Parts: sequence; C-alpha cells; structure tokens
Amino acid sequence: MKAEKKEELFKEFLSKNKVLLVDKSSASRRRLVKTLVDMGAKRQQISSVAHYAEAMEVIDKEKPKLVLSDFSIIGGSGFDLFKKYRELEKKLDDTTLVLVTSNISQSAVAKAAEEDVDSFIIKPYTVKSLQKSLITAVINKLYPSEYMKLIDQGKEQMFSGNYEEALNIFNSAITKSKKPSLALFYHGQTKYFLEQSEEAKGDYKKGLEINSIHFKCQVGLYELFVKQERYFEAYDVVRNIAKYFPANPDRLKEVIRLAVRTGNFEHMEEYYELFTDLEERPEDVTNFMCSGLFVAGKFYFQDNQKTAAREIFEKVAISCGGMTKFLKGMIKELVKYNFYTESKSMLKRFPNDNENVADYMISSYLANLDEMNTTERISRGMELFNNGHKDPLAADYLIKALRKDGNKKADEYLEEAQFLWPDDFPSEPKAA
Repeated sequence: MKAEKKEELFKEFLSKNKVLLVDKSSASRRRLVKTLVDMGAKRQQISSVAHYAEAMEVIDKEKPKLVLSDFSIIGGSGFDLFKKYRELEKKLDDTTLVLVTSNISQSAVAKAAEEDVDSFIIKPYTVKSLQKSLITAVINKLYPSEYMKLIDQGKEQMFSGNYEEALNIFNSAITKSKKPSLALFYHGQTKYFLEQSEEAKGDYKKGLEINSIHFKCQVGLYELFVKQERYFEAYDVVRNIAKYFPANPDRLKEVIRLAVRTGNFEHMEEYYELFTDLEERPEDVTNFMCSGLFVAGKFYFQDNQKTAAREIFEKVAISCGGMTKFLKGMIKELVKYNFYTESKSMLKRFPNDNENVADYMISSYLANLDEMNTTERISRGMELFNNGHKDPLAADYLIKALRKDGNKKADEYLEEAQFLWPDDFPSEPKAA
C-alpha cells in the first residue's frame, strides 16, 4: 500500500473514531492532542487523562478505537490498561493500542507484550516520527498481515474446540514470520487444552528462545508449572515476569505466594519495593505482602539473622496499617528472642480503639514480661487466660511461672493448653 493511501485511510479513521490519550504530563497530552487534530482527528472526539482509573472510565463509556498511553501512568501502567481493555472487550480488531515508552527496557516490554500492545513509540519523538508510527500502527491493525490473520483464524478454531484444525493453522502461521513467538504460544495453548503438557512446554520455550521475555509464553509456562505443582519452576518464571513487566497487584500476590512456598525469603524485600511503588494498594495485596514479610522475618530469626529479622518486622509494622494479627505475631516472635524494647515499640502501633481486644491484651502481657516478677506473671497471665484471651505463648510463660512458684495450678493450665494447642504442648510421657 502506498504512503499516500495509508495517510488517507488513517485520516478517515481519525475523523470517525474516538481517541484516548493517557499521560501524567499535561504538556505531553496537549502536544499529542494538537498533533492528532492536525492529522484529522476531531477535538471533541479526543479524551485526555492522567490516571489509570480515569482512563478505565473513558474506555468503559466511550470504547475508543485509538489509545495512546504512556508506560507509567498515575495508578498503574499503560501495559495493564491495555490488558484490562482486552479483558473487557474480547474483540478489538478495529482498535489500536499504542504504548509510549521512554527507554530501551520499556520498549523491550512492549515488544514482548505481543498482541496486548499493538505498537509502541519511543520518547523523545518528533511530530513527523509520531505521525509515521501512528499511521503504521493503525493501518497494520486494520489490514493485518497474513501471519496475524492465521493466528486469528487459529484462535477461533481453538476456542471452538476444533483443536486439530487450530494446530494446522498455527503451524502455517509459524512459517509466515521470522519471529513467531505468538504463533508458538497459541500452538502451545492448544496442546495444553489437549493435555499434552510436554509438547505445550516445548512450544512455550521455543517462543522464549525467540524473545526471552515474551509475555504470553511466560504466562503459559507459569500456568503449566502451577498445574503440575512444579512450584520451584513456576516461581522462576513468575519472578522473571515480575522483573520485566510493570508491577500489578495480582502478579505481586502470586510472586509473594510462591516465594513463601519455595522458601525464597531473600527476595521478599525486592517485592516490598514493588509493593511500595504501587499507586494503590488493595487490602488483599497488603495482607499478602505483610504475610510474606512476616514469614520471612520468622525464618531469619530461626536462621539466627536477628538484625535482618527485626528490619523486616519494621517494614511489616509500617505497611500493615494496624492489622493486629501481624502486630501480635511480631511481638510474639520478638519476645521469644528477648527483644523486649522492640516489642514495646511494636505495642504502640496498635490502633487506639483496640486496647481492650484479645490481640492487644495478649501482646501487652508478652511485651512487658521483662518488667514482671513471678507473682505478676502469674496474676496477669491467669487473668488473661481466665477472661478468654488465650494464646499458646502467653500460656507457656504462665505455666512456667506457676511451676517456678510451686503452684499446683500449673498442671491444670498445662492440661487445658495441651487440649487447645496439642502441637505447641505435646503430652509428656508417663513415668514407667
């Protein structure tokens, strides 16, 4: 197709369709608006926003046919914005999604996010280079190559359950491109649906040999390993995805979950940095992050890395937003290793309206044990236990104090503790 014809078709496309621009910089948005209007777009057809949530509102209401988004936007990333749009609208054959990147790493992500990102533009750009890139992106989407046509045909057959026909079409597509990672992914997906796991894995890996961070091939490999319960291999894949692709809450939860499951506690602080970079932190993500850090802190204590453990606990205290289960858990660990000063400091982080609840009462008892004599440990411990604020560590200190005092009630409390927490209080062998 000649350049003049492409320009004519692009101008016609702009005049008829709605456009969405997403960029943190208002100056950048104004420049893009002017360029698009000069190219034939109608000003009233262009929406210009800075925030992920605002962009999603426009997408939901307007269904724009051209979306230009900066890689990093307020509240998320352009990559995740496009991915969400595709999830909401299964058919976007006439919609072009263009990612604006500012460095080589972001451009590599755009190339690897094949199908989720139609094209990308590298900053800084000239008006001329921007125009050329946009025309090419839109025309390529409206008039796809033979390779992309075959992939679309194959997907239709695959989703209809016609797996053998789909495989034949994807095999043809593989021959139509020098870098057929996407075709290999869908060939692998078809094998996955046929429960031919090793063949599917082979296809995903071939795709990754062509593009080592190809998004869909990595996701396919990850899901396959999880299904096979090969968690260490799944963790290696999802860690690589987290390394290259923008952090998002769902992916962060997965990588934290697998890091804990595979014992990769040394990576937890990296994920904490990703967590702090999130513009919005849903409660479930905060819970995952604090759980992961807490488990890592316990591991470091057991491994005699006490400084590292205390530093991690401080991060949990900052991030857990007053979740008392984490505060109590950390105080219990600190007390086990005689860090009473840190325990008292942690106690101050309890919300003011929680002073009478069980978590606070138990934590207060434990954090102040170093200031109590045996009599005080007994009286306060029994009051706590008898009022229903029961905890195995607090009970252990109470029982030890009772025994030290020669109090016969030690056996009564031990018997109940063995009933409540058999793992913490195994039954003592009877004398022969």
